[in-house]
Amino acid sequence: MGRLPLHKSLGVAFVAMVIVAALSAAGYLSLEAFEERDAAAKAIDLQVATLNVGALEVTSPEEPDLDDVEKWGWITELRSPADDALHALTEDEAEEARLQLAEIADHGAMVLRGVAVTEEEHQHERLQTLLAFAADRSARDAITARRQAYAAIALALAAVTALGVELLRRRFRRQAVAESQRTQVREGQRLQRLLNDSPDIFMVLDPGGASTYQSASAARLVGRTRGSLPSIEDLVCRAHEQDRARLRNHLVASDASGEPEVFELADLEGETGWFAVRVSDLTDDELVAGHLVTVSEISREVELRNELRSQAQTDHLTGLSNRRTLDSSLERARQAANTSKSLIAFATLDLDGFKEINDSLGHQAGDEMLIKATQRLTLALPPDDILLRLGGDEFGVVMIGVQNETDALNRSRVLLSVFDEPFKIQNQRLEPLRASIGVAIAEPSHTGVDLVSHADVAMYQAKRTGGSAVVAFEPAMEDEATLTANVTRALRSADYDQEFHLVFQPIVDSKTLEVVSLEALLRWDSPLVGRVGPDRFIPLAETSGEICHIGEWVLNAVCAQLSAWIDQGLDDNVTMSFNVSARQLTDAQFVPEVFKTVAAWNLDPARLVIEVTESSVIDDNGVAIGRLGELRARGFKVSIDDFGSGYSNLGQLLHVPFDIIKVDRSLLVTLSEKREMHGGDPTDACSIMQAVVSIAGVLGAPVVCEGVETEAQRTSLISSGITYLQGYHTGRPSPAEQTESVLGLGPVSQRGTRVEDRLAA
Repeated sequence: MGRLPLHKSLGVAFVAMVIVAALSAAGYLSLEAFEERDAAAKAIDLQVATLNVGALEVTSPEEPDLDDVEKWGWITELRSPADDALHALTEDEAEEARLQLAEIADHGAMVLRGVAVTEEEHQHERLQTLLAFAADRSARDAITARRQAYAAIALALAAVTALGVELLRRRFRRQAVAESQRTQVREGQRLQRLLNDSPDIFMVLDPGGASTYQSASAARLVGRTRGSLPSIEDLVCRAHEQDRARLRNHLVASDASGEPEVFELADLEGETGWFAVRVSDLTDDELVAGHLVTVSEISREVELRNELRSQAQTDHLTGLSNRRTLDSSLERARQAANTSKSLIAFATLDLDGFKEINDSLGHQAGDEMLIKATQRLTLALPPDDILLRLGGDEFGVVMIGVQNETDALNRSRVLLSVFDEPFKIQNQRLEPLRASIGVAIAEPSHTGVDLVSHADVAMYQAKRTGGSAVVAFEPAMEDEATLTANVTRALRSADYDQEFHLVFQPIVDSKTLEVVSLEALLRWDSPLVGRVGPDRFIPLAETSGEICHIGEWVLNAVCAQLSAWIDQGLDDNVTMSFNVSARQLTDAQFVPEVFKTVAAWNLDPARLVIEVTESSVIDDNGVAIGRLGELRARGFKVSIDDFGSGYSNLGQLLHVPFDIIKVDRSLLVTLSEKREMHGGDPTDACSIMQAVVSIAGVLGAPVVCEGVETEAQRTSLISSGITYLQGYHTGRPSPAEQTESVLGLGPVSQRGTRVEDRLAA
């Protein structure tokens, strides 16, 4: 424990001096207070004696009062020295008082001896005033001295207390310092033990690179020589030769930031591992005065990170690289192309109809199909090409060393050929599978995103052509894709009430041309992309799911218009038809929504015809067929639309609940063209149409032929037994106002005109 600083020692001495001075002052003031109090008492005694002596009566000379001790005592008191009692008076006042006291004493003695005397009254009053003043001042001085003595005592006590507190504080401080020093020693010992037991290695390197400290754990990496600590080179030599310069620079860097770098180091046994080496510049710290090097083994962390990276970049089902590796794969292809002066191509391969396999056979069978497809594609690829699974049933192929577009297309056709043979699923079932491939060649200005996007566009074009095809990207496809994207966005944000409207095309009796039904057709005028045809936006709406909401709007608009026309006197036999998509039929809320809407408009379901395509009700596991059965049971009519354009046959229709068959326009046009090619009469009956009518008749269903544009076609269809016609020849799609005149619901002047005239109008 060291000596106290000089300023603190002086402070203690000063407090001690204050205590001594205060106690001395207190003693002196107490004595002075006593003397002043005694002086005041003496002055009062003189006052009393003066009054007593002044009150003595003159005795007779024959009987002097010589033996009265008390009275003579008063006179003696007046004659005694009165300096103490009179010290509070001025010198003149004291002298005056002494003279008067002597006179009064003399007069009193004479009175006691029986001598007659004369006394002036004012002299006694003056003396009383002086004595009273002296007594009062002495009393006040005594009080003041006593108070000052108390103050001095209080100051002394305060100083004593302060000195005691300071001495105690210093004692506690010395104890605290001693305890802190003991704690520091213990903490240092504890830290040393922890460092020695830690798997991390701690070293301190001086500016010259020599080690001034190392923890015990450092011995397994750099060893320990007798009498000295290892140098920086002992650590550097544990790294691979190509990393030694980097490690050396990291250890001695003057701007050491404390950021770790990872090195592979070998210990004294030759075992290698990954270590994070962190260097902190503590050269300005007098306790360290060097670079603190912390070496932590992170081999497990590196292995785990590599494993996670591998898992993140690998498709767990097929073992292929996934989309996360696409950029690095394209970069590797670009480097190879620069070396070999070749081109880069990318192909997007999407399986056709894979969803149906998942839905019909289950996801386990679908996964097996993907694995087998991956195996075939891998075997068909050149060694340097990279196959990736981009997600779902979509694959990507990075083609390296491509010479031209023809080369890329030929490679893609080889990939397509692996799907020629069906796949054996679940060890017993052979399932066919097709694919669509889009190919794009990288231009110098293209990014990886551009290349993949172009391949996607080409792949979707291959699907639109029917699938099982290879298509190379062309700029015009991108324009089409952009338009499709714009239409999709516009459709998603469309205000149906403001942008949609219905037009109505009549369906007429083939012989009388009387209107028997109206087909409601949806039209869309978008403020963003202009007028969009149904053939463009309906497929997009089905893909996105918007078709269900659009269908609800169409149903409500159809019911509203039909109800309005019924109120205007529409013939009871005229029906209204509207189209329903395959996506709507899969919606569980479709049938209840139809029932609710029709009931809300108070319409007879028999006046509504629901048109569905043959492809939407065949091969759907019976869901659509069941829902159409529910609708027919409630009184709705069902019409098979676009018959003859799909891949089904008449036999399949036996399982579909329907009331009407609508022959597609394409079948009518094809038959007419073939007849003209062979020189036949265009007005003659068509045997194929007759066959359709015959089979439909067995099923009890009338036949409507769409796309009738000429009178010759009408004549031929009448001869073939077709019951109803629909087409530009018998009536174009028109807004509700124009359709009212066709129905005879317009102005009175038109209600009596012939049907042919109204249709022509």
